[in-house]
Amino acid sequence: MLPPGAVPTGELDEADIRALSGELEMLCASVDDVFARPASRENLRAMVRGLLSDVPRKNMWLLAEFAGHPNPDRLQGFLAKAALDADELRDRVRAYAVAVLADQDAVLIADETGDIKKGRKSAGVQRQYTGTAGRIENAQVSVHLSYGSSRGRTLIDRELYLPKAWAGTTAEHERRCTEQGIPPERAARVATKPELARRMLERALAASVPFAYFLADEAYGQCRTLRAWLEERQVRYVLAVPKNEMVPLPDGRTRQTRELYALVPEEAFERRSCADGATGPRDYDWAIVQLASTAQGLERHLLIRRSTVPNKMDKSTGELVREIAYFLCHTAPGATLAELVVAARQRWMVEESFQVAKGQVGLDEHEVRKWCSWYRHTTVCMLAMAFLVAVWSRLIRRQL
Repeated sequence: MLPPGAVPTGELDEADIRALSGELEMLCASVDDVFARPASRENLRAMVRGLLSDVPRKNMWLLAEFAGHPNPDRLQGFLAKAALDADELRDRVRAYAVAVLADQDAVLIADETGDIKKGRKSAGVQRQYTGTAGRIENAQVSVHLSYGSSRGRTLIDRELYLPKAWAGTTAEHERRCTEQGIPPERAARVATKPELARRMLERALAASVPFAYFLADEAYGQCRTLRAWLEERQVRYVLAVPKNEMVPLPDGRTRQTRELYALVPEEAFERRSCADGATGPRDYDWAIVQLASTAQGLERHLLIRRSTVPNKMDKSTGELVREIAYFLCHTAPGATLAELVVAARQRWMVEESFQVAKGQVGLDEHEVRKWCSWYRHTTVCMLAMAFLVAVWSRLIRRQL
């Protein structure tokens, strides 16, 4: 049967629940060939059902209890020692999610998240800034690729970030990385977060994932090597950039984004909704500035978003001013302001993906230290989440 709490069963009749139970089994069966042993296939089902259940926490002890195991040894052994290819499982999850969610408005979004940790041995753990806590904490930080459309959104790829304490060539680095099973090619140097995002995008492009735009915040938008890579492959993007980002003008000059904002006439701004907030639509004033086109023939624009009322303290004057945000856009010729505003506001779907991943399928409740265990746990969570989102998507469409 379908695990209790997996979906809002009040919206389903008994036949629906039976059908979904069969669908969950079909999804698990579709990846059986990724696992070398029948016991591993059973453990996958036990873990997925537990992650989809209504147990109060999705740690190994409670997942084991839900599965009827006397302790978490079986599930922990499954994550650490089972003969399986986590990357092949990732590819199956991505294909399933894309088949469910693909639409004309689909986007790919890169973002990072952090999990607070107490010890020092888990792969990648270090005192570092994490937006989850909003400060520097002892944490693991990972970069994820989310796929979203009007049908729903879910995580389709993942990479664990290794800070300086874990990436180097000293004997201490090698000892720590060998102990946690970190591959030598990742242990030798720090792979930046934009680089990790690019690797996931490479995989999505190789798999012909359909999407309209790639979206990301300033941490990725200000990376010029990432932008150049995207433009070379003619990937359309809408990337947040800081106010001092230098951007190319059609006449060959470069200017900071804030300098261009100062030149935009007031009548060029249009008021449009960014998204629905707790108290209704959140309106902003928007404008676009034409930038230099790329060598590949696509256009660049600077999209400017301004709050409608003063809402940010100016550090130099102490006065309230309107908050300004900037987005560098790479588009097909003729892209409109309305199209770019819609794309820019879709970036928040990744936050919803993280909320579901952590709140519903235990993405942040892993109790593993080794590199391979982290990737396997995260990928199984992505599988459970993709099923959950597929069910929700179908329910939403049925209610329309």
